[in-house]
Amino acid sequence: MKTVEELVSEWTEEEREKLRDLIEESREREKKLQEISKRNSENLTQLDESLNTFLSSLQEIKETTEKMADDVFGIYMRLYHHPVPSS
Repeated sequence: MKTVEELVSEWTEEEREKLRDLIEESREREKKLQEISKRNSENLTQLDESLNTFLSSLQEIKETTEKMADDVFGIYMRLYHHPVPSS
């Protein structure tokens, strides 16, 4: 995609003068689009990092939960094999 400067460089001086306001507005818009694009890229990078951290945390929670379930099951099995004294 051509930039405003690349496009305008192909025009005659007369065309540039005639469309000066449009050229200036286009330059400003192009600059804003570049800034927005840069911010979007930074935001996507940050979002990707956040998602990776989140997924890593979920994996840790899953592993901890599985270990706790195994521990509880082990406790249950030990208690199950011992008769409970009657009151």
